[in-house]
Amino acid sequence: MDYFNDYRGLPRSIYFIFLSRIINSVGAFVGPLLTLLLTDKIGLSTAEAGVFVTMSTAVFVPASMLGGYLSDRFNRKNTLCLLTLFQALSYLACGFLQMSMTIPYLLLAASFFSSAAQPASGAMAADLSVKSNRQGAFSLLYLGTNIGFAVGPLIAGFLYKSYLPLLFIGDAVTTIVSVIVIFLNVPETRPEYDIEEEVKSEDSERAEEGSSLQALFRRPQILVFGIISMFLSFSYSQVHFSLPLYANELFGANDGARVFGMLMSTNGVVVVLMTIFIIGKTKMFEASTNVAMSAVFWAVGLGMLYYVSSLGMMVLSTVLWTIGEILNVTNVGVYIANNSPKSHRARFNSLYWIISGTGQAMGPTIMGKYLLNNPIKNVWALTFFIALICSAAMFFFSINEKSRMGNSVEKQ
Repeated sequence: MDYFNDYRGLPRSIYFIFLSRIINSVGAFVGPLLTLLLTDKIGLSTAEAGVFVTMSTAVFVPASMLGGYLSDRFNRKNTLCLLTLFQALSYLACGFLQMSMTIPYLLLAASFFSSAAQPASGAMAADLSVKSNRQGAFSLLYLGTNIGFAVGPLIAGFLYKSYLPLLFIGDAVTTIVSVIVIFLNVPETRPEYDIEEEVKSEDSERAEEGSSLQALFRRPQILVFGIISMFLSFSYSQVHFSLPLYANELFGANDGARVFGMLMSTNGVVVVLMTIFIIGKTKMFEASTNVAMSAVFWAVGLGMLYYVSSLGMMVLSTVLWTIGEILNVTNVGVYIANNSPKSHRARFNSLYWIISGTGQAMGPTIMGKYLLNNPIKNVWALTFFIALICSAAMFFFSINEKSRMGNSVEKQ
């Protein structure tokens, strides 16, 4: 029961955000099946689908910058709720249209609004927590997301095959309900501070003057952390782009969607069952060290797909890369929050995800074109080497971070 101690005594609002994420992720039907929607239902080639998935990811850049600015300057809760509502309405419209090129553009709009809402969500979680309970808060919210993902993809696979309009409508309705939970139960969290007093502080979360870029260059460690994460996210992007295509190649179009849904549900179940245990075993390590370990699990879990083609081994692969996902997601947010100024918290959140998300955005385009002339199994060999190199780079970064923090303590 000691493993649950990190989740006890958190702010009441964190528990409502946790509930909201469960509701939202139970109905997150569209995202996991995006590649199959574009290729199987709308008729795009793998290369065209790769470009479109990249576009849906690339809109994160302007959307996140807008969302970060609004969240730091105005009201975080209202920003989150309003933008998420627009995302839901975009999905809802898809449910009443025939399959055509109108659908992908509505999905682009949904991606824009979802991306714009993320900085507010991350900043609110950081505002409501402190360094001593932040890993518990962030891992609980991550757990909430994946409790829904444990069942959502199975429902999505069923709807995709038999009731396609409900795929969009169900996603929209659960998103709206999740917004209502936040709006009614979570107060505004944007902190108040005295900038003259803050600049004298040695706290890593002290407020900063100037633009977000000026503040970022005063904290170059976040830039380096983001660049390494960019290559890591490139490798992980293949889970949602190449893996469903690989499942289709191995099991056929209809069964491929079902198998991919099963793998995504396995991902959710592993997260639900193992997150508490993994956090308990790794919380004594630095966040950057845990991110480095996550890359090792990604390298092994995704790399082994080069050699396997059975469902059982693909499930084992999913378990391994999911452990990497748990280590990555529960520590990245902690590192960024612990090193971001409270005055620029949402904008730092957006800047980090813009940098690291570049890999996520480019992954489908690069691999989509690569697949025109190469067998899909080769993707997993490339993924293995990229993740392994990133792991070594992040371990080196972690060692330097410990040295930097030690020197900072000595100066104080």
